[in-house]
Amino acid sequence: MLIKSRPYCSKMLSRKNIIYSILSLGLGLILIWLILKFTDVKFEEVIASFYQLNPWYTSLAIISLLIHIWFTAYKWNLVTHKLSPDRQQPLKFYLFYTTLGSLTMQFMPQYIGMVAVQNLALRVHKVSSFSKSFLSVIYDQFFNFLIPLLLFPGSILYVLGHTSLSLAIFAASTAIIGTHFIIKKWHKPLITFLIRAYSSLKRWKSKQKQLKDNSAPENYELLGRKFTLDLYWISVIRYVVWIIRGIVVVLAGGFKIKLWAVVFITPIVQLAMLLSFTPANLGLMELSWVGLLALFQVPNASAIEFALLQRFLYVISTAIALFGFLFIWSIEHLFKFKIVRK
Repeated sequence: MLIKSRPYCSKMLSRKNIIYSILSLGLGLILIWLILKFTDVKFEEVIASFYQLNPWYTSLAIISLLIHIWFTAYKWNLVTHKLSPDRQQPLKFYLFYTTLGSLTMQFMPQYIGMVAVQNLALRVHKVSSFSKSFLSVIYDQFFNFLIPLLLFPGSILYVLGHTSLSLAIFAASTAIIGTHFIIKKWHKPLITFLIRAYSSLKRWKSKQKQLKDNSAPENYELLGRKFTLDLYWISVIRYVVWIIRGIVVVLAGGFKIKLWAVVFITPIVQLAMLLSFTPANLGLMELSWVGLLALFQVPNASAIEFALLQRFLYVISTAIALFGFLFIWSIEHLFKFKIVRK
C-alpha cells in the first residue's frame, strides 16, 4: 500500500519542499521578532500575559477550535464520500488527518502542511484515485476561503470606517444569503470554473496533465446542487465557530478589544492566508492584527498578545487532539493484543 504512494510522498517531502519550509518558518520568526522590536513590546510581557489567562474562557477557546476542526473534517468527509462512495472511511480517519494537517501547517506552508497531508492520506489509504483525491481536496479547500471572501467587502469598509456597523452586518448577511441563491441557480458553471482553474494551476506547476479537463462534467451528478448547498452552509457554520473562537480568546485574555472588531477583521486576516509566504501566515498574520486593531485604538501590546495567543492556543489545541488520538489508538491496540494472547 505504501510502496505505490512512495513517489508522491517523496515529492511532497522533497529536499526543495523541506528547505522551503525551513526558510519560510525562519522568515516568520524573524517577522515576529521585528514586530516586537518596532512596537517596543517585550517578549517577556507576552509570556506573562499567557499566565494571566482566564482558565474557563481558555478552555472554551480550545473546545471551540476542536469543534472547528471537527466541522472541517466532517466537510472533507462528505466531499470524499461523494466522489468515492465505494471506499468510505470512518469520520475519525478524516478527523485525525485534518488535525495533523492543522498542526503541520503551523510549521510548514499551507500547501505542504494541510493540502498535501489531505491528498497524501487519501492516496496512501487508497481512499480514491489521484484525480478524485485531488478534486475532493480542491472542492473542500475552496469553501474554506469562500466565506471570508464573501465577507471581505463589508468587513474592509467597516474596519476603514467607511460604513456603519449596521450596514456592515447587512452587507455580510446579504452576501451569505445571496450566495445561497447563486449556488442554487448556477452551481454547474461555478463547479466547472473552480475545477478547471485549479487543475490548470496544478498542471502549470507540475508541467504535466495530472487531471483531465473533462473531469468536471463527470462529477456534476456527484457534486449536485443540494450537496453543494449543504456543503456551503456547513462552511458557514464552521466559519461562525472560528469567529466565536476569536471572541472567546479576547475574553480569555481580558483584552480591551471590541468584539465587532474581531468579527470583521477576521475575514481580512483569513484572506491573507491565500498569499501566505510563511507557515500559517506566521508574522504576517500578527502584523495584520496589529495594523487593523490600531484603527480601533487598540494598543500594540494588546494586539500582539491577542494575535500570538490565538496561534499558541491553536498549536496547543491540535497537539491535545493528536495526543488524544494516540492515547485512544494505544488503548485499542493494547486491548486487541490482550484478546489475541488469550
